[in-house]
Amino acid sequence: MMLHKRLIWLLLLVMTLAGCDFRPMTETGNMSYVRVYLDEDLLNVTTGFYNPDFNHPEYRRPDIMRVALFDSSTGEMVSERYLRGQGDDERGHYYFGYILAEPGTYDLLAYNFGTEATVLREEYDYKGITAFTNEISPSMRSRLLSRADDGDLSTKAGESIRYDADHLFVARAEGLKVKYHQGLDTLRNTGGEAWFRASSVVKSYYLQIGLTGAQYLSSSSVLLTGMGREVRLSSGNYTDGGEATLFFETNKGKFSEYGTDHDCIYGTFGTFGRLPDADNQLTVSVEMVTTYGTRLEETIPIREEFLRENAILHQWIIIDKTINIPTPPTPEPGGGGLNPTVGDYTDVNSDIEI
Repeated sequence: MMLHKRLIWLLLLVMTLAGCDFRPMTETGNMSYVRVYLDEDLLNVTTGFYNPDFNHPEYRRPDIMRVALFDSSTGEMVSERYLRGQGDDERGHYYFGYILAEPGTYDLLAYNFGTEATVLREEYDYKGITAFTNEISPSMRSRLLSRADDGDLSTKAGESIRYDADHLFVARAEGLKVKYHQGLDTLRNTGGEAWFRASSVVKSYYLQIGLTGAQYLSSSSVLLTGMGREVRLSSGNYTDGGEATLFFETNKGKFSEYGTDHDCIYGTFGTFGRLPDADNQLTVSVEMVTTYGTRLEETIPIREEFLRENAILHQWIIIDKTINIPTPPTPEPGGGGLNPTVGDYTDVNSDIEI
């Protein structure tokens, strides 16, 4: 009886295996090779420094690129792949891999992973995919002296204070035609070349302001108004998301000019760009904490600074103004606080009962 059951199970197993038809998940003829180069000439990050001796953002090459194909008629994503292979040649550093691309007409987007401040939404819609940065926390906002409710520059309704952006490399191409092919094919850009180039949708600006009393400065940060809040990857243009105020940390530096030493506050920030028709006057608000515990702020109008040659050619914002950190206040005689003293020693004799 036991042998009979085993024979039945063996027969069923053979019939099941005979009925299976193992097929690959993708046909080889629908796979296409794709290569994406990076434009790594980033002003104030990898090149073009105003002061090479100062700290500047550390450039970290992306580990992975995502490439996606979207239906040209609907904008819906139909295929995606993560490119992990990397190489170098006379055109620069590139990422490569293979993507499923059936015959059709597509729009292509490729962009890097691993950004810290720059985030994306609507990644499956060609027209909708958008890059932006998050707003600072309410607790951090509450500590901004220039945005205090009783300040001269009270926070206007709807002001969106956000972190500055880190670089997002984007390659785009529209109307790519993939024909039926056998074996592996290669995706080509609109010029017919077998590669794509990704450039950053973020610009890095260097900002510098003169400083006196630098020995009394403990830390500083900047609020910069009039910046674009977000950008569409498919066009590289602003959305109608409105205006953002950027928040970023700054450093204290010393430099020599015409034989004289000078102190300054400086920093590099990433932005999607200045809004050409921003409603408010462009301003820089410098938030400072002194070594003696006082919080200070100074706001400077910079409407014309982005129009100067330094800003247009080099992305340098060199503000011709000096901020003064006052000396610590002198404690008043007889003021509050402990003032311990020690008098003369005297002999005290007493009996101790045991």
